[in-house]
Amino acid sequence: MGWILRIIAALASWMKIKSSVQQTTEGVKQASAMASGLQEKHTQESLAKAMAGDPAAGYDLGERYYDGRGVTRDYRQAAQWFAQAAEQGHVKAQTNLGLMFIVGRGVPKNLNLARQYLMAAARAGDETAKASLRRIQRQAPGRDRQSSRPGSGTRG
Repeated sequence: MGWILRIIAALASWMKIKSSVQQTTEGVKQASAMASGLQEKHTQESLAKAMAGDPAAGYDLGERYYDGRGVTRDYRQAAQWFAQAAEQGHVKAQTNLGLMFIVGRGVPKNLNLARQYLMAAARAGDETAKASLRRIQRQAPGRDRQSSRPGSGTRG
């Protein structure tokens, strides 16, 4: 008879655990829905600000598209928003866009453009940009600084 009581106790414990798991699952679903709603709200706010010319909002949208936060991951869109912010002097956007040009993610691979964006960010003190420029230089040591300028390397 004792073994029956142990089985009943085990079943009761299992039922409590199952109920707890179901409650936790529902809580996670609700939290996920709330987070998704917040991501969408922040994305819409950033879009409005970026369209008004705010470089920080453009950078934020670039990050969102790059990571797929609140939007579908889209490297081309990320590059476009980073480019908008970079052209307005946003240093992190310049770095990220330069890195995207190095690997050809969302943009065609282009070391000349990568150098241009990374040099702008490096001049502003961005350490990631400085390290990336050193890495590019090590990979292509025969290239000098002038070769990264448009129109350089041609003889007339």
